[in-house]
Parts: sequence; C-alpha cells; structure tokens
Amino acid sequence: MAEAERARVIKRYANRKLYDTRDSKYVTLDRIAELVRSGEEVKVLDNRSQRDMTKVTLAQIIYEEQKSGNATAWSVQSLRDFIQQGRQKLISSFKESPVGRLVGRAEELGAEVYSAADDRVRAVLENATAHVRQLQSEVLRLQARIEELESKLRHGSSKETSSKDQPPDNVE
Repeated sequence: MAEAERARVIKRYANRKLYDTRDSKYVTLDRIAELVRSGEEVKVLDNRSQRDMTKVTLAQIIYEEQKSGNATAWSVQSLRDFIQQGRQKLISSFKESPVGRLVGRAEELGAEVYSAADDRVRAVLENATAHVRQLQSEVLRLQARIEELESKLRHGSSKETSSKDQPPDNVE
C-alpha cells in the first residue's frame, strides 16, 4: 500500500484550522503530535493548493512545544547542529543509537553471508573446472589413441593391398 494511502491526511485551511479527514473532525497541533508519537503516519496538505505542509506543521509542533516548555530535552546546541548539518546529523545520531548499531550488525552479518556464499560458489566452480580439465585430458588421450589405431589400420590395409598387387614369389 502506498504511503499516501496509509497516512492519516490532515487538511490545513487558510484560517490555520486543521481537519482530520479520517476522523472527520478538527484537530490541534497537540493531537497531531500525539499521533506522530504513537507512530502513525500523518500527512498535512494545504486544502486549496494540495501542497504538502507536513514538514512545516511538524516544525511548528516542535516550536510550540519549545515555547511552552513542555518539550523533550532538545539542547540549543543540538538544535543548532540540526540546522547546520540537517539530515547528516540525524543519520549519525541514528547510527549511534541502539537501533543503528543493530542495523550495522545486520549489515555486517549480511556481508558475511554474501562472502560465505561467494566462497562456496567459487569452490563449486573450481571443482567443476577441475573435472572439466580432467575430462578434456581424457578426450585428448582417446583422440590420440583413435588416431594411432586408424594409422595402424591404414598401414595394415595398405600392406594387404600392396601384397595383392604383387605376384606371389613362387609363381613361375
């Protein structure tokens, strides 16, 4: 299912009112914050232009929480870092978290599995190549033997032919 279909759509009107299309009622920024904290996908759209206003709305929620003093502990430095480094800061914070370390370990294990699979495939191919070489050697040996036998047949056949063409030794 597409992200837009899963997301709870909130329409933002010109008068800054927010309308939850799933529950068919007006909501506050606090309610949207609750939905986001509970893990729900929320998409905020401008009612007139249908422009995505989700980022602006989430930033406004953070602003309102900071202003009211009810915010989670964001230091001024972490907010500065976020503005200065943006996405890279979030990614590095994620990588340093327990979940990020778990993802890193999963990547390592995946690399180990790929490496082991590569080693196994390489060993199978080397074994198959050795058998092919052995078969090629056997075919060459058999070809040489066939040529040798054909040569003997030709020489034996030519001796018979030449002996038929010559008169017997005791004919007088």
